[in-house]
Amino acid sequence: MKKEKTNLQKMSRMISLVLLMAALPFGVLLLNKKVNQLRGVASSEEGAAVNVTTFDYDLTEASPEQFKKAFKYQVLKEASVISTPQGPAMRLGLFLMKNESGSKVFACEQYPTVDLIFAAEGIAFSGEIPQMIVRVPCTVAADQRHIDTLPIPFAKIIKSPTSQYEFSTSAEGSREEGKIFFRHVVEFWPTEWTWTGVKFYGVNPEDTLQINGYEVISVLGEPLILKVSE
Repeated sequence: MKKEKTNLQKMSRMISLVLLMAALPFGVLLLNKKVNQLRGVASSEEGAAVNVTTFDYDLTEASPEQFKKAFKYQVLKEASVISTPQGPAMRLGLFLMKNESGSKVFACEQYPTVDLIFAAEGIAFSGEIPQMIVRVPCTVAADQRHIDTLPIPFAKIIKSPTSQYEFSTSAEGSREEGKIFFRHVVEFWPTEWTWTGVKFYGVNPEDTLQINGYEVISVLGEPLILKVSE
């Protein structure tokens, strides 16, 4: 009787093992499908790549934790440089979010000011890397899928003394104006500027959204560099 029971236990374990092996490919398939539904944004705060659900343009249903990561991917995946007569201008990805009353609005309504931050990597004056901050209004592009910024008038800047650390910027046919600030530029104007981050300021300046250089490269795959000749 005991022997028969042992044989039944062995047979039961064998059947369970066969069923498990048969189900393994389906488990792998489901796992791959789940992974493909996620997009990654590297986070230096957490020290590793963090998977975020891709909500794409509309982030109104994202939880606070999901929004914190998903907006970065949406802004960065659409980032590009546009050539204008005044100089190069950045274009960012736009997204929808909820305001305080729960209504669906463009991000620019909640965060009307944007800082684009650049560094002249490979150059240092007295140990300090030159920095350029482009502070502009957050403007919804005509296609309502992007954020348009203002051009950087490099031709005007490089003809100015390096002691001038503040410049104005505007676009043809636009009433919007912005400011460009330089730090740690001493002997000459750098000719290449690497994009190292973006910061959105809310109506309350203490309310901000920020993307750092590590996150920029994690999405773009390579540094985005503005050249004075552009």
